[in-house]
Amino acid sequence: MIDFDEIIDKYLIHENKPKEIGRYYPSEIGGCIRKTWFSYKNPKEVGADLLRIFEAGNLLHEFISDAIKSEKNPDIELVKNEMPIRIEEKDFIISGRIDNLIMLKLNGEQYLVEVKSTKMLPRYANESHEMQLQLYMHATNIHKGFLLYIQKDNLKTTSFESKYDENMAQNILRRFRELHLSLKNDKMPKPEAKLSDDKRWMCSYCAYKENCDKAGN
Repeated sequence: MIDFDEIIDKYLIHENKPKEIGRYYPSEIGGCIRKTWFSYKNPKEVGADLLRIFEAGNLLHEFISDAIKSEKNPDIELVKNEMPIRIEEKDFIISGRIDNLIMLKLNGEQYLVEVKSTKMLPRYANESHEMQLQLYMHATNIHKGFLLYIQKDNLKTTSFESKYDENMAQNILRRFRELHLSLKNDKMPKPEAKLSDDKRWMCSYCAYKENCDKAGN
């Protein structure tokens, strides 16, 4: 008997390298800053189930890329796929190669498309996803974009157009500065998700819930 689950898990597993204070990633800042702080101070292994979810998302991103660059869709052009992002601040760097980000050209204009896989199509754009897209628009100087959601079981999509918001971009950079200072000073940030009615649901899925509860508010 062949254990194909084991084969997949061995293929997906990778070395969990400790994060480096001073080097941050765009996807980290839209959620709870305390959770991100814990991921640097007390890193945990990524479970096999979560790795499978990430890989499924990558496969759907490749599907969208293939559809856009297909000769069957001549009105739209895929310019870049899996784009590198780098923002240098005074004493830290925000960088990464974004697997779910696409640059395309439509009617002579360039757009950034952030692709997200989901169980059910949302009615509204996720705030954390919008923050990521704003940061990408800030870094690339491409000021138009879309959040594209694709449903895993039927490949249906919904999208939300977004335009660059300088105030939001500066607020995102401010959050990175707060994260950096809290890590440098070894000072735990406040539990944003726990203190917000709109974000408290994040706590149910947080790998650091027990650590956070022990630390208090």
